[in-house]
Amino acid sequence: MFSVGTPELIVIAIIALFVVGPRRLPEILRGVAYVYKNFMKAIEELKRELEEDLEEVEDLNPKRQIEKKWKEILEEDEGKEEEEKRP
Repeated sequence: MFSVGTPELIVIAIIALFVVGPRRLPEILRGVAYVYKNFMKAIEELKRELEEDLEEVEDLNPKRQIEKKWKEILEEDEGKEEEEKRP
């Protein structure tokens, strides 16, 4: 995307100071921070939901189901071998 460095932030702050004035600037910055926070929260929620959906779709994959079943069978066999070794 694009990056905003320190010089760019200073220019933006000076322009904002002239446009809205020193009394309203803190209030506007709080509003911007609130919107940004909620936007990032919504993005994280969307990301989490997409990851859950992707996991659900992967669970329906026949190859993954076979691998899962094979792993269960191997774990059961290991458990039986350990029981047989015990006196």
